[in-house]
Amino acid sequence: MAQYSPAGFVLYEGIPVLQASSVSFTFDADNKDVNTLLLGRAGHSPGSRKVQVDVTSAVPAAGMEQAWVAIANAQSEVSLAFKMANKTYNCRGDIRNVKMDSNTDKANDVSFTLHGILINEV
Repeated sequence: MAQYSPAGFVLYEGIPVLQASSVSFTFDADNKDVNTLLLGRAGHSPGSRKVQVDVTSAVPAAGMEQAWVAIANAQSEVSLAFKMANKTYNCRGDIRNVKMDSNTDKANDVSFTLHGILINEV
């Protein structure tokens, strides 16, 4: 029987985000097709390459692990790493779209999105 990798997780500035309940990592090379009248699709031009990391975390009674709203409001670049399947994807970018939810049928949570670039893959 095959063995599969454990759950992925993120690190903010080197600190694991322990309360994360879901993480989504998207790499987009953002290449563009080059189309010509006579050749049709003649090739592509390299794109800007970008990463988007979406994280949703439970909110402990003591408060959020990080001050996500303040981090987004600062509009500064931060380091975020995504670890999965024995690989670490080190990213740099800004935190956007912080959303806090409170509901009667689930725990409070906070979600945010990092928009940035892939620094390296180790």
